[in-house]
Amino acid sequence: MCATDRTGVFRGGTDNEIPPDGERYIGGAFGNIPFGVTGTFTALDMRTNRVVWQQQWAERCYSGSVVTAGGLLFVGRSDGRLTALDARDGRLLWGFQTGAGVNAPASVFEHRGQQYVVVLSAGNAFAASRRGDSVWLFGLNGTIAATETQ
Repeated sequence: MCATDRTGVFRGGTDNEIPPDGERYIGGAFGNIPFGVTGTFTALDMRTNRVVWQQQWAERCYSGSVVTAGGLLFVGRSDGRLTALDARDGRLLWGFQTGAGVNAPASVFEHRGQQYVVVLSAGNAFAASRRGDSVWLFGLNGTIAATETQ
């Protein structure tokens, strides 16, 4: 699970507030405090609903993730990294800097007996991420060295 941890505020509405016809009404106002925004990436056991492991990130977490049958977990970062983690304990196994925010989930597939990972590196409008426009394809049998640390 990828999430953002931040402090927010809510001001309740008054009894005499009447929303305009057809408008959404929540009975108050929401706001955000512009400091202390971090990310969290958490692995949950879906049978017990308990946290297995968790990482705190300096930046917001906006990316989806995917896990292979062999236990490789791929998750992107807003700073441009695509990382491979051990799904059992969250240990960093590999990382690659793509040059733009990796905020879309990676996809894994097999072609002619080889496993591949493909991911979009483009950033997004909501995260303070680098922008770009590229698609990266990696073979799980490749030999490229890790380029980033966690």
